[in-house]
Amino acid sequence: MARKVQRNEPCPCGSGKKYKQCCLAKEKSLGAGRANRRRGIQIALGWVNSSYKNEIDNWVGDVWLESMSEEQRKGIASAHPGIRSIHDVNLLEDLVAEGQLDGLDGENRPLQLILDADIGLDDEQRSYLSQLAERPLHLYRISDVKMNESFTVQRHPDNGSEAITINDSSSSQMFDVDDIVGLRLMQSDDAWETSGAIYHIPEEYVDELLVALEAAGAADYSKTLTRYWLNLVSQHV
Repeated sequence: MARKVQRNEPCPCGSGKKYKQCCLAKEKSLGAGRANRRRGIQIALGWVNSSYKNEIDNWVGDVWLESMSEEQRKGIASAHPGIRSIHDVNLLEDLVAEGQLDGLDGENRPLQLILDADIGLDDEQRSYLSQLAERPLHLYRISDVKMNESFTVQRHPDNGSEAITINDSSSSQMFDVDDIVGLRLMQSDDAWETSGAIYHIPEEYVDELLVALEAAGAADYSKTLTRYWLNLVSQHV
């Protein structure tokens, strides 16, 4: 087990400064910024859920669960509570990032409705939310994990993609090296982080998913990935 660097010791990055004046200060700043962005997401989701509940319920049934049989829908509803919690996060992120609501006159994109509303979001929170529509969902392989500190991802299949390290102590506890997951990566404070949604694909299903993604093409990549994952959830895989 690695020894924890103390505040007054030289920073392990090699800058020559004390840890508390260098990387520790940066880590605290990143943590405060991440917490503020997460608050913005909670404000936005709470507002859109309360303001457009009926329209969102219809979107879930008609779009999110599109082509799902009654048996599959029951399977999703009866999944393990931990999986259900991940499902609900994934659903709301997909709604805000890519969704459109039927039955509204004029603007019907939840993200734009949020950005147009006066709900007290600051500039950082608004900028972060705006990224949801700009950052696509992709399949990644976890190439390294530093428990309680960070994890590193690369696009899957690799094809020479850049390795991206995400400093997130909480999420680092959820992954093992070589896990295959669908993620939407966001950039803030010159660092990468995940949007919150996680689509874990068990190893034995990865090849089948890759065939489906190749057949779908770029336009339907996200939809194909989410539908495949939902089918696995419905089977309690």
